[in-house]
Amino acid sequence: MRTALLALGMVILMTAVAAAQALPPFNVTRPYLKEADFTTAIQPYRQAITANARNAQAQYWLGFAHVVAYRQWLVGVAPYASGYLARAVPPLQEAIKLEPGLINAYLALHDAYTLSGEYDKADEIVVQMRAKTRPGWFPPIPAP
Repeated sequence: MRTALLALGMVILMTAVAAAQALPPFNVTRPYLKEADFTTAIQPYRQAITANARNAQAQYWLGFAHVVAYRQWLVGVAPYASGYLARAVPPLQEAIKLEPGLINAYLALHDAYTLSGEYDKADEIVVQMRAKTRPGWFPPIPAP
């Protein structure tokens, strides 16, 4: 009985440690010439989201990776990624919803909206970012 409890405790501990490990950053220096390579690169983020859909960092990295792939499509490197900009927006929005202070998610979402020509949405993201991430002691932003 004690051995079974010890084994169960070890499994729980190992699971908690694995869940707490930081996600690897998406490698922006590498061209993803094949969709299979890109899919492999985003696998850690998909797995983390499957394990916990409220993982803001995984949502951010997944959206960010799709923005990068779309930019690679723009320069002719990733022929499969023409529709990846639309795939970037939902996880970036979710990352911001889950962690409103995650500045990188705001910036990546701003980039996605700008690339898609949705400048009003891009401007709104900047306003949201400024409102959610400015320290309370910082002077207020003057009205335009």
